[in-house]
Amino acid sequence: MRFAVLQHADFEHAGILRDFMRADGIAYDVTALDAGDALPILDPYDALIVLGGPMGPLDYGAHPWLADETALIREAIVERALPTLGICLGHQLMAQALGGTLALPGHTEVGVVEITLNETGRRDPLFAGWESTSPGLQWHEWQVNELPPGAMPLAHSTTCQIQAMRAAPRAWGVQFHIEAYDGTIDEWLAPEGHELELQRILGPDARSNFSSQAAQSMARLNRDARRLYDNFTALVRLPAEAVEA
Repeated sequence: MRFAVLQHADFEHAGILRDFMRADGIAYDVTALDAGDALPILDPYDALIVLGGPMGPLDYGAHPWLADETALIREAIVERALPTLGICLGHQLMAQALGGTLALPGHTEVGVVEITLNETGRRDPLFAGWESTSPGLQWHEWQVNELPPGAMPLAHSTTCQIQAMRAAPRAWGVQFHIEAYDGTIDEWLAPEGHELELQRILGPDARSNFSSQAAQSMARLNRDARRLYDNFTALVRLPAEAVEA
């Protein structure tokens, strides 16, 4: 199999998902949109993964390629029924592409946050093997406000009602960062201004507290990520008509 990966910043790469794909012999091609890469032609691919990023999902002025990327996501899901997984920004772009709405609620959800699956989420094959409540690594302001037509909410947190959705029979979005690995926090905080931004939200000990939270939960985060990834790749292998809506 071969996956297309849309990347919005070099410090928000596919993380531990790269290790999973390599171990499983799945080829993947990364399109670095922030570096000016052209959007891929989807013909060769068995699935699409859309990663997170520091920009807002509607920031077309600074990142005009977001409009074309959103159109590509719609093409993948609506026209091709290509199995698609959106993460954080990718989750938001998926909702936007399919007719949902986004909101900027005025607070930032950051840290390790409890994610709760609803009844639909507990039955959804993407979350097979997950517990009803699980930790999720977060750093976002924008969130999905209204689901696209026909989409189903799968999970929520205290301050974000759509932490996961099934946007189409073969398309899922998660607001939390399933790709996190041991180097994630240091990489997120490396760009100029990022640590100051985190301190504005969490206070002067933000880095140590965020890093400690992530380290304490990392084994569980990675175990859950492996389950979700295995479920997704198993769904990719199924013919489209075998995947229940």
